[in-house]
Amino acid sequence: MILMSIESSCCSEVPVKESVSSRVGLVPWAISLMPFCILFATEDSFTFQTAIPAIAVMMMAFVFSPQARKYSKHALIIMIGFITIIGISECITILHDDYLITNKTLIRAFMFCVIVWFYATAVSYHYSRKEICFILKSISISVFFSSFLEFLEYFKKGGYFGRVYPVSLRGHQLDANYFALLIVVQVAIAYIVALHVYKAREKILFFICVGVGLISIILTGSRSGLMCVFLILGLGAIFYFGKTSKGRRRNTFFFLIFGIFLYAASSRFMSGWMFDRFFANSYKDDSNEQRVVYWINAVNRWPQRPVFGFGVGNYNYFFAKDQGLAEAGAVTTHGTLTDFLVDFGILGLFLFIYMVCSCVRLLLRTHNYMIISLLPGIIVCSIIIGAERTVALWLWLMLFRILGEYFNHNHDESLSTLFIKEK
Repeated sequence: MILMSIESSCCSEVPVKESVSSRVGLVPWAISLMPFCILFATEDSFTFQTAIPAIAVMMMAFVFSPQARKYSKHALIIMIGFITIIGISECITILHDDYLITNKTLIRAFMFCVIVWFYATAVSYHYSRKEICFILKSISISVFFSSFLEFLEYFKKGGYFGRVYPVSLRGHQLDANYFALLIVVQVAIAYIVALHVYKAREKILFFICVGVGLISIILTGSRSGLMCVFLILGLGAIFYFGKTSKGRRRNTFFFLIFGIFLYAASSRFMSGWMFDRFFANSYKDDSNEQRVVYWINAVNRWPQRPVFGFGVGNYNYFFAKDQGLAEAGAVTTHGTLTDFLVDFGILGLFLFIYMVCSCVRLLLRTHNYMIISLLPGIIVCSIIIGAERTVALWLWLMLFRILGEYFNHNHDESLSTLFIKEK
């Protein structure tokens, strides 16, 4: 199905004029649905295979929309690169350790192929202004649905003052750190929208989205998530007020109101235990020390399969062997960079780094520096936690690339003008 569309890739790099259609296509719908799928999550890290509705919509787009079958050069490099690495690494595993090839590992390998196909389709599509606004607003509003799961659990426990682990509508408990990563994406996008929409009611709505998301991150107890959000808010404010004069007074007023709200919310939801966790406790704790052990183990094992890696999901066996565990579970290296290193080798790691760096370079070329303030989200996903297959990481990457491509093809557009027709 993927290979059928490669023939038309050469013409996909040519910028096209914004569509005059008022319709939002299936590709934007597929991306916008991704964060909402957490309501029905069945894995604690909210991996891509949980976002089945979004994948189904993207498949419909591929079948019914010719534009969704035209891939850019960047998309082809990522898609063909990862699928080739997966095929070679699994063949090597069959030759040397065929007992590792199970239905579970094959499904994981197939799922990663779906992920890169989804990414390639998303970043190759040519979006209209309306579709870009639709994606940004949808992801911003989705924070209400994600936070609902957490607040529901919080109040069920009678105002519990420890870490809150949200539970999906299907009764599956979600890991607080992975959950926080998604909230960070939603808060960051809502922040951008709040600063740039013109209607006062919408500005209030999206600042509320930011506030709700911040409370949600506080309840997760995710120190990296809270640090990441404050970096995004701070860098975003510097880029916005340093470059934009129009609307500065109005947004300053909203910032003051938001600050008062944030102080009141923190006083209400941040218990003494939570305050100590964020601001008093040392980061040198058992959790972080364990992560370092996992990273060292991965780096020590990597030279055995340096170029193509062990294959998706196969490293778990060797990790269990090194740790003296009886059974290989769903353990990752607790770091996205090290996950890519052991699963796809040095080639896969370079491919991932290329994805991030090419997106940043594209955005720098468009001079939309406020979007660069979202970069801490990708950095946290890449270092602190193993987010190789999570919706949060790939949503970051897609949004980065989509916005960069849009502003690169529409030189007269910027974040300041993006919502101007809705004024």
